[in-house]
Amino acid sequence: MKRFNDKVIVITGADSSIGRVTALKIAREGGNVVLIGSNSKVLEYIASELPEDHTWINSGNHLAVTGDITNEEHSARLVSHIVEKYNRIDTVISINTEIKFSQALLTELSKTKGSIVNVSLLSDTSTSWSIEGYKQTQAELEKYNKQLAYKLGPQGIRVNGVHAGLTTEDSDDVDNVKLFIDQSALGRLVEMSEITEAILFLSSNDACMITGATLAVDGGLSLSN
Repeated sequence: MKRFNDKVIVITGADSSIGRVTALKIAREGGNVVLIGSNSKVLEYIASELPEDHTWINSGNHLAVTGDITNEEHSARLVSHIVEKYNRIDTVISINTEIKFSQALLTELSKTKGSIVNVSLLSDTSTSWSIEGYKQTQAELEKYNKQLAYKLGPQGIRVNGVHAGLTTEDSDDVDNVKLFIDQSALGRLVEMSEITEAILFLSSNDACMITGATLAVDGGLSLSN
């Protein structure tokens, strides 16, 4: 059985490379994907790529929405629209987005015992970086995920995160790529698919007893002194 059959997965920051790859993988595993971002053309293109599985009642009904998800009022209206269409929300994947989790959204996630996955990519945060800055960002994400997981745990909502290093799509950035490869334990760039596998794992029932965790998909960069 596919991991996301008949589930509704909301992806914020979906108009990004990692958003696209994540959406495609979730749709291939039976999920209904709600794409949220600021670039309507990119969102529409990604939505057109998503496969449809008509063996499940809601499958094939993917949705692309532009708007400011950090605005609480807009977030509440968006949740209402999603619930009206699908009657549920199972997971929110937040990609480099400071999302305000409105009470309306948390209420829906509590109904499904759903999850939140916060994703931070090194390539999307800065054109120049340092090991110290990377570790600080990682520590901040870990702290945030633990605090939110502790707060939302009684509602049955899991909160986890993925902190990723430079990817093969950043290969033209010669100086940063050299620094990353030299400092990471495995000595290579990260594949997009390797990041999405971590995201999908934390979003699925395979991780039903994992909360407050942040996976470093960085080839061991976070181990560097």
